[in-house]
Parts: sequence; structure tokens; C-alpha cells
Amino acid sequence: YSIHLYNRIVLYAVVSTHSTGSSGINAEYGGSCTDHSHDQLDYECLQKLWDNYHIHRNQDGWSSCDTFLTEFGTDKYPASKKCLVYREKCEVKDNDKPCCKSVHCHLWLMGKTPTA
Repeated sequence: YSIHLYNRIVLYAVVSTHSTGSSGINAEYGGSCTDHSHDQLDYECLQKLWDNYHIHRNQDGWSSCDTFLTEFGTDKYPASKKCLVYREKCEVKDNDKPCCKSVHCHLWLMGKTPTA
């Protein structure tokens, strides 16, 4: 009986971890990564946004964040007030490029870059 219970728990953990719902961008802590400001997200959520924003916002015609990668320089990030400038542009414009830029900046703050 205990092995069956263990298998169910493991299966639930695997399904829960890999289940992404309709948005494809669920956070590991149970909520959607899109429900929080970029500055409140961990690396995993930011990476999921980078990879899936265009899928989540497909109805809005968003392009993949990778499309803009060569356009994003980090030289202005230190003066961006911890990416606030880019976060605000994302919120106001609600468009793919500024939102991807915000995610890119927040990854940069963590010392990370988007991975393919």
C-alpha cells in the first residue's frame, strides 16, 4: 500500500510540475507568472515568460522574445532603477517588445540571460 501511495505522490508531483495550463506560464508556487510584476518573479518564472509570452498572448499577435534579443543591449540597465523603466513601459504599452525587454532586464539583474 505504501508503495502505491508513494507512486501516486510522485506522479502528482510530476504532473503538477509539468502541467502548465492554458497559459503555459504557471509559476512553481501555484499561481501564474503573469499575475505578478516582473520584479516579483523568480528566475524560473522570468524564463518561462521569455519562452512563452508570445504563446500566452497569441491572440494579441505577440512575437517571441527571442525575436528581439539582438536588439536588447544592457548598457542602460544600470540606470533603469532596477528595471522599473522597462516594467512601466510593459504595463503602459502592453506590447511584446517592451514586455520582453522588461523580462530581459530582470534576468540581467539576476546575472542571467535568457536560455534557448
